[in-house]
Amino acid sequence: MLLKLRGGLNNFLVTILLGLLIAAFAIWGIGPGMLSGSNQYVAKVGDTEVSTNRFFNLVQQRAQSLQIQFGGEFSTPQLVQMMQLDQQVLGQMLVDATVKEHISSLGLRATDDQLAAELRNIEAFKMPGGGFSPELMQQALISNNITQSELFSDLRSAVTRGQLVESFVVEDMISRDMANALYTWQAERRGAALINLPADIFVDIPEPNEEELATYYETGKAAYMTPERRTYDYMLLTPAYFASQVEVPEGEIERIYEARAQEFAASEIRAVYQVSFDSEQEALDFIAAVNGGADFTETAVASSDFAANEIDLGDNTRADMEAEFGPEAADLVFSLSENSPSEPIEDIAGWSVYMVPSVTIVEGRSFELVEGELEQEYRAEEAIDIMFDYQNSIDEAMESTGSLTEIAQNIGLPLASVVDVDAQGRGVDGNPAVTQQNEYIVQSAVFREEFGAEPTIADLNPTDSTAGFYLFEIKEIKTPAEQPLEDIRERVITDWTAERQREKAGEVAEAAVERLKAGEAPEAIAEDLGGTSFEAKNVARTGDNSSNLAPNIRQLIFDLDVNDVDSAAAADGNGYIVVKLLNKQAGAPETAEAAVNSLLDQLNADFQEELFVQYQAYLTELYPAEINSLLIQQLFSPENFQQ
Repeated sequence: MLLKLRGGLNNFLVTILLGLLIAAFAIWGIGPGMLSGSNQYVAKVGDTEVSTNRFFNLVQQRAQSLQIQFGGEFSTPQLVQMMQLDQQVLGQMLVDATVKEHISSLGLRATDDQLAAELRNIEAFKMPGGGFSPELMQQALISNNITQSELFSDLRSAVTRGQLVESFVVEDMISRDMANALYTWQAERRGAALINLPADIFVDIPEPNEEELATYYETGKAAYMTPERRTYDYMLLTPAYFASQVEVPEGEIERIYEARAQEFAASEIRAVYQVSFDSEQEALDFIAAVNGGADFTETAVASSDFAANEIDLGDNTRADMEAEFGPEAADLVFSLSENSPSEPIEDIAGWSVYMVPSVTIVEGRSFELVEGELEQEYRAEEAIDIMFDYQNSIDEAMESTGSLTEIAQNIGLPLASVVDVDAQGRGVDGNPAVTQQNEYIVQSAVFREEFGAEPTIADLNPTDSTAGFYLFEIKEIKTPAEQPLEDIRERVITDWTAERQREKAGEVAEAAVERLKAGEAPEAIAEDLGGTSFEAKNVARTGDNSSNLAPNIRQLIFDLDVNDVDSAAAADGNGYIVVKLLNKQAGAPETAEAAVNSLLDQLNADFQEELFVQYQAYLTELYPAEINSLLIQQLFSPENFQQ
């Protein structure tokens, strides 16, 4: 909580350009041994080199952050490959290098005073009172494996980058008049009378004669082709399939319970407040005030640089406190009575005072309560090993035969079959033939494969090989074929009738438009024609999820002038909507200062971002990069990562 990098980066474009510098403060290590002493570079822009060490460390940092998010399920090389982290980082570093090269060509350089000002703005180097601490700076550099020389060099580059960008970025590039005009347009509201004429209200459509039906069928014959259907065999293996085969050794679940005893033992969770002061006397004065009846949080905010949300550390276990603040602080916090401030304790932040506003007791869980859960977990883990053993057996069987039937027979696993299924997983009768998610994954893969392809093993989840795998063999593909009119006669009649209903709705809508133009009331017209009328009030140019107006009808409302009338097809294809614009009211920027200010800020930010994109594109063309692709490929082999 205390080592936070913030401040000093208010300018939008400077923030973008300093992104790599900020990321560098969190790198996780020195990188692979192969990089030690290497003067190679992964890329070069003009005379500016992209450091191999920095590049590797930044990729490793991102991968390790993702490892934490994914619970350690993937190795660093896997994440680099799946997420293309090396290409992401390289792209950012190349942008940084082009800017540095341009700065160098212009002869820009930061002064010592500017460097000092940047140092003072880094929160990680500040004491709670706000003063700069050389000791905190050194501690942060050491813990993050950054030298002081590297830091100063990066900060000087950051300052000159800011100077360069700010030289062609002018505040308020977009005028307030433009923002007012845009707000006037955006905030316009309109009201309209609408008549809904669904096609299905016109039920007096005569059946087509044979000539009409045949002509309609021939014209739209392509819509009545049978879908492509496939028949295939498949093998689907998941840990759940093998869980029942797992033998649980006697006493194994008890052993697991004992090994994880701390997890199931009774424990405390404590809500914790913390505030720090520059001196012990300030901390003692604060404690005296709280003991005298003052509120801990209010007094802490008033007498320190801490905000209320920084004082509240939330709920913590003893392990949480020890990991964040050390054993001494953890012992102190877990010895406190509720709502009593602790004695001051000296730490990296100065003199800290803690208080526990509440304690939650988490009851222990006996072996009897968790036995079933632990056995299920054990079976699931062991089932994964069994599954992979079968995968190895399948690999061996595939070397001698390409027939899935023979593979299944050789290893003694069942084979499932799906017959005449379409791309949506429906059978010939129109009912779902594929119903489970894993089965659908297989079916989707089948429709992406060519007939005659040999079975290959594929993971159910490309990012999790433990989820299971499948392989299949396509037995038959039935290509789309024409269906005789007599076989689908009722369907064709239904489609023909629906089209005639839509045509009728269009004709009635045209009549309704003319009657509205003539001044008749929409309610009377709707009642006479069998439709429904309603009024849309305060319609905005853009709708939200709660709006019941289709986008094309909203657009029509904003295309019309007051008292104009027109119609449009209903969004669902069922009939027409007739619209008469009743009123419109432009946005009033003079009464919406906050909204206009927000719009103006957004316009300027968007303009600046676009300007930076154009500037970046210009530099990329001006300074083409040389990329050492072979070195990058070598860097991210598994043996080069610290695990």
